[in-house]
Amino acid sequence: MNTNNPMTVRSKITSKNQVTIPKTVRDLLEVKSSDMIEWKIEPNGKVTIIPSKADLWQIVDEQEKKFGNLDTPEIDWGEDAGSEEFDKWS
Repeated sequence: MNTNNPMTVRSKITSKNQVTIPKTVRDLLEVKSSDMIEWKIEPNGKVTIIPSKADLWQIVDEQEKKFGNLDTPEIDWGEDAGSEEFDKWS
């Protein structure tokens, strides 16, 4: 895609304040569903869109902040009962 010439692409804001990102813009930003988009708002009113791929550990951190840490200590089941070998079926 040639980005040397300005191009205008429109989106409509729905009643739920949602916007569909046009395919042309998605292709240019190389984003897809589940990717994150950051909005940088400058004091002069300029808005810059910064695509950032969804990072599993970032999502985990956000969920931990929201719901708390679900990590549990390892259970000590005691000594092994016997051999690790299993009976062979005939």
